[in-house]
Amino acid sequence: MSAPTTVPGYIAGTWNIDTPHSEIAYSVKHLGLAKSRGRFTAFTGQIVTAENILDSTVTAEIDAGSIATGNEYRDNHLKTDEFFDVANHPTITFRSTGIREDGDDYLIDGELTWRGTTVPTTLKAELNGFGQNPANDNATTIGISAETTIKRRDFGIGPEGNSFLGEQVKITLEIEAALQQ
Repeated sequence: MSAPTTVPGYIAGTWNIDTPHSEIAYSVKHLGLAKSRGRFTAFTGQIVTAENILDSTVTAEIDAGSIATGNEYRDNHLKTDEFFDVANHPTITFRSTGIREDGDDYLIDGELTWRGTTVPTTLKAELNGFGQNPANDNATTIGISAETTIKRRDFGIGPEGNSFLGEQVKITLEIEAALQQ
């Protein structure tokens, strides 16, 4: 195995997700015609960048009840036991199990737990860089973009064989995280 790529300005440390400057969103086909989109507004997480970037870790917790689609009726429907079952499973979690290089990007292998079911999931991630964030007390900040596609039925989300709702759900993340001192 070759040595990991050197990342300009790379900083080893512990980073907490800056929720106001981050986004976790999804899209799923509706009626096979268009994409229905939503996002989660409440989440936390931590990134630990190791001396060797491939030894780094990621954890995240999402408040499933913070779903926001722009339609209150749909948001409330998604919170029911037919979809997210927020009453019994209020959080969605991700825990990395390994990181691999993928050209200039990275693959973050992990476990996604949603509705009490844990499924191996890989995020394709782009490390956007390191810098100072004047909107967050000039905190040293890391920026990461990532995405994955999951099968909603792997987690028991929505009815089987639903012609209204696609099986594949694309999840996208735009993350800024502040270095902890």
